[in-house]
Amino acid sequence: MIIKDLKKGGLRTSALALGLFALLLPACQQDNQAYNETEQQPTTTEYQESPTAPGPGRESTATSPGQRGMTTGESTTAMEGEQMETTPENISSNPENFIGQTVTVRGDVDEMDTSADTFLMSDDRALAGEGILVINSTSEPFGIPDAEDMRVQVSGEVRQFRREEITSQYGLDLDPQLYSEYEDQPVIIAESMALSPTGDQVSDNPDAFFNRPVAMEGQIDEMLAPNTFSFDGDNVIVINADQGQVIPENQDIVVTGELRPLDMAALQSEYNLNWDAEMQQRIQSEYSDRLVLVADGIYPNAE
Repeated sequence: MIIKDLKKGGLRTSALALGLFALLLPACQQDNQAYNETEQQPTTTEYQESPTAPGPGRESTATSPGQRGMTTGESTTAMEGEQMETTPENISSNPENFIGQTVTVRGDVDEMDTSADTFLMSDDRALAGEGILVINSTSEPFGIPDAEDMRVQVSGEVRQFRREEITSQYGLDLDPQLYSEYEDQPVIIAESMALSPTGDQVSDNPDAFFNRPVAMEGQIDEMLAPNTFSFDGDNVIVINADQGQVIPENQDIVVTGELRPLDMAALQSEYNLNWDAEMQQRIQSEYSDRLVLVADGIYPNAE
C-alpha cells in the first residue's frame, strides 16, 4: 500500500517536474542565445582608435613622417634653409642650402690674394666667425682701396671649391698649398662686384671711387627733388634714374650705381632733372665738393 502510494506520488512529482521543465526550457534557450550573441559582438570600446595615440604598428596621422602638410625634421630644415638670411657666415656654415644658387652678399674683406684677385669675405671682421672665399670671374681686376676697412658686395653662384676645376675653367693661377684648406668648401664665383663704402670713406677719398660701381648702405637725409636726395650724412647726392620709383624714407636702404663728380650741366642733360634755378644754386653751393651717385637700384637693406 505504501509502495503504491509512493509510486502514485512519484508519478505525480515526475509529471509536475516535466511540466516545469517544459516551461523553463524556451526561456533558457533565449538567454543562451542572447549571451552568445553578446559574446560574439565586439564592443565599441575594444576597437575604437584613439585620436591621440596610434594603434600597435601604426603611426598617428598627426606625426606621420614625410606626410605632406606635416612638420617633420626634414621639412623643418628645408623651411629654415629657405628663410635663412644670405650672409657669408650662413653660406659657409650651411652650404647645403646655397650650393647652386646665385646670391648677392655684402661683407668685410678679411684676406686678399692680389695675384689671383681672390679674397676671403666675412660678415664682420671684428667678430669671430667663418668667412667664405670669393673668386673674381669677371676677367677685370677688382682693386679694393683700404681693404682692411672696406666692405664689398658680390653677386655670383655658390659652388664647391675644387681648385683644379676652377683654375682650368677661369684661367686662374691658384697656389695649391695656399688654397688646399678651401678644397670642397663653398665658394662664390663672383660675376659682379662693387665696393660698399660708407659716406665718410667716399668723402675722405673721392678719387678712389670715381666711375666705379658701388653699393652704399644708409638712410635718406633730405629729399631735394622727386628723384634726388642727399644720403648717408649728406656725404653723397643720389640721383635716381628711375623717376617713377617710390623711394622708402626713414629706413635703411642700399643704393647701387656709379659715383661721379657733380657736373650740373651733364646731369641735367642726361637725366632730365628739371631742377629750377633755386635748386641748382643750392646744390651747387652746398654739394659742389660731393660725389653724385647715379642709382641703378634702390632697395631696403635686409641686414
